[in-house]
Amino acid sequence: MKPIPYSAEILTVGNEIVTGLVADTNSGVITRRLDSLGISVTRHVSVGDDKEEIAEALKQALERVDCVILTGGLGPTHDDITKQVLCRFFNSGLVTDAEVKRRIDSIFQSRGIETPQAAYTQAEVPEKATILHNAQGTAPGLLFEKNGKRVYSLPGVPLEAEHLLETYIVPHLENLSTVKVQHRILKTTGSPESVLWEEIGPVSPFEKYVKVASLPSLLGVRIRFTASGKDSKETTAQLDAAEKLLREKIDHHIFAVDDETLEGNIGDLLKKKKGTLAVAESCTGGLIGHRLTNVSGSSEYFLEGAATYSNEAKQIRLGVDPALIEAHGAVSEEVATAMAEGIRQKSGSDFGLAVTGIAGPTGGTPDKPVGLTFIAVTGPQGTRCEQFRFHQDRVRNKERAAQAALNLLRLYLSK
Repeated sequence: MKPIPYSAEILTVGNEIVTGLVADTNSGVITRRLDSLGISVTRHVSVGDDKEEIAEALKQALERVDCVILTGGLGPTHDDITKQVLCRFFNSGLVTDAEVKRRIDSIFQSRGIETPQAAYTQAEVPEKATILHNAQGTAPGLLFEKNGKRVYSLPGVPLEAEHLLETYIVPHLENLSTVKVQHRILKTTGSPESVLWEEIGPVSPFEKYVKVASLPSLLGVRIRFTASGKDSKETTAQLDAAEKLLREKIDHHIFAVDDETLEGNIGDLLKKKKGTLAVAESCTGGLIGHRLTNVSGSSEYFLEGAATYSNEAKQIRLGVDPALIEAHGAVSEEVATAMAEGIRQKSGSDFGLAVTGIAGPTGGTPDKPVGLTFIAVTGPQGTRCEQFRFHQDRVRNKERAAQAALNLLRLYLSK
């Protein structure tokens, strides 16, 4: 019989959350961390600053899961009512905790401020709760246990919630799950989701090993595999089998796994070839260079980036022939090729990359519409130029052009 995973639900409290004034980032952080422990998070529920709604949401959650994690409503202001609800829910009175009070004083003294009287309300804690001391703020976390179930209450401040999660909740829960869950994300770019899956084919062969999720975005499609088993050896074997099967179908589209990045893998390819790179950008305005230099150690292979936005800059900085621009236009295969070859020659790099296009929303014509982009890469194997047509707004067109340029470079370097 397949083991049942320990389950949890996340309940966020606050009018600012349900009205959309503040984004709920805590639920995602907590879910990802619990998921890594094999703990199934079945719901994210948000309620406003209403005592009855909070109590009802908590009651329903405890009927469904083994553990509930609340965030928000533990501060010193009038709308911080979570502690009151928990006291009533668990029939608990309040007591003053000397250690919490001392911590509150210490925090304000370190700031050179006299402790406000309102802050001391956070030292009044439910007598039936275990105190989760908060080294990052004044409000402690709380743990209630009843009938084999747990309720954790955390401050809503993300830094404090994550601190208490790692300090208390993870050590409490990490050995409770009987199921090991492991994910692997394979990142692809250059092909729309529907086209990509047509190339992959049916999902059923993968489901022999893992659960599959397809996650499209502006810059590509991430394919997430989820394996579950009795230990990491079993889940890793399942993930390896699924990845092997996927790579047999679309290996050329996969540019990274898990935390790897496209620009990081390009750096690895350049170091492997002991090659250097220079970039000439027009419509992307330096975005490609920005991404490449986000990689630590990129000075080992990245020589320079030139944002040659104007025609004059293309001529002066890159040596593009004015007659070429006159004959074909700045957005053309001929000019993109000349830009790549020009930056390579001027910088003395082994490889040159260039992009020119119409980001929009103005500047397009019937022959050359907004989104038309030419990307060229040159090196010892010769020059390759490709045409792309993007259809989003200006910022998204720039992001997609930078992604396409980096991917074209990756493919060129992989040969």
